[in-house]
Amino acid sequence: MNAGARLTEVAAGIALAAGPLLRRARPDIARAVAARRRGAAELAAWGRGREPGPLVWLHGASAGELLGAAPAIWCLRGARSGSRAGARAQLVVTYGSPSGRAALAWIDPDHAGPPPLDRARDCDAALAALRPGLLVFAKLDVWPGLVAAAARAGVPAALINGTVRDGSRRSGALARRLFRASYARLDAVGAASPEDARRLEALGVRPGALAVTGDAAFDLALERADRARAGGAAASFRAALGASDGASDGAVPRLVAGSTWPADERALLDAAAAVRRDGGPGWQLVIAPHEPTAAHVNALVASCAARGERVVRWSEIGDAAAEPDASVVVFDEVGRLAELYAAGDVAYVGGGLGGTGLHNVLEPAAAGLPVVFGPRHDRADARALASAGGALVSPAGALADTLTGLARPPRRRRHGRAARAFVEAGAGAADRTADLLRPLWPS
Repeated sequence: MNAGARLTEVAAGIALAAGPLLRRARPDIARAVAARRRGAAELAAWGRGREPGPLVWLHGASAGELLGAAPAIWCLRGARSGSRAGARAQLVVTYGSPSGRAALAWIDPDHAGPPPLDRARDCDAALAALRPGLLVFAKLDVWPGLVAAAARAGVPAALINGTVRDGSRRSGALARRLFRASYARLDAVGAASPEDARRLEALGVRPGALAVTGDAAFDLALERADRARAGGAAASFRAALGASDGASDGAVPRLVAGSTWPADERALLDAAAAVRRDGGPGWQLVIAPHEPTAAHVNALVASCAARGERVVRWSEIGDAAAEPDASVVVFDEVGRLAELYAAGDVAYVGGGLGGTGLHNVLEPAAAGLPVVFGPRHDRADARALASAGGALVSPAGALADTLTGLARPPRRRRHGRAARAFVEAGAGAADRTADLLRPLWPS
């Protein structure tokens, strides 16, 4: 057993032994440990009863990693869309964060849940029951105990959409020593970019197993945006939101703010108010918080009302249109952000004003919207999108000027075309990734 697997084995044992203490001091960790214990039993039970045939096991930390991997997995299974029709293999999906559940409707696995604890007995039992033909990790969430168990079971293991952000904790000297053997055991690794490939090799990935395949999140963003438009979801959202179409001069433009945090929301509300005070156009803000809990939504609605904004919750609109003069719509539904972007004129992506981390910029870009975000982030795709002219980086204090400039439809169209072209240029990773994995797939 290598150093990383020994570490996670010991950590799992300590977490189990300290269960009562964790439930009092760190209930979040206690819940995660309990979920992984249940996950191991559920995987084994499902595996023992599954139908015979090939199976791929996909693991990702959360919804974003899983969704980005989905197009390549569809290709590998023989289905080119979210439909299971024609699929030639079963699919098991595990996720580290409960947010991973949001991706399941799109991926449509045969079984899904938390992964086993990263210790030999749990991982060996899960692999023995599932009998997968391939184990696939998404992005970077490689678990050393599971990799070691796959090697013992003779199951090939791969990493796709491999991304190592600048300053990643896995790049530290101690982490490299602990996890180097695990990365070296991977049979195939698809890197999102040449820079990611260099960093993955530094982590221990063997050069012969490494290829630059791109990031299939580009493919997914295009498919979701195109489906939203073709399926009528975007038109339905526009009708329900009630504001006039912002594509023409003089109309009220709509800004869809996705995955926002309180810092983003304060900055947007301040900016929109400043634009109105200076005689600029009124904007309709559609704000979709990253965590639309009742407490967060209630606080946001109260803040808008205290500012004098005409605010309505999306859940209160129903099938009827919003009030024509609603200046803020708080979107309190999850899982439909790609469709919501397609109904906007400009997108704002949250997480770039604080330490929460910038969220997905590809979905609004694929919808052909200019994308605005804050400067504090480590996303290479966001930097590249801005360099291509599809995004504007704006600190909180400059947001009013940014909105004033984007009030002009010709400028919005120019940035929106650049954003869409950027995503189209990055597509194709799904096929390349599937080609990388196919030699590992049992005939």
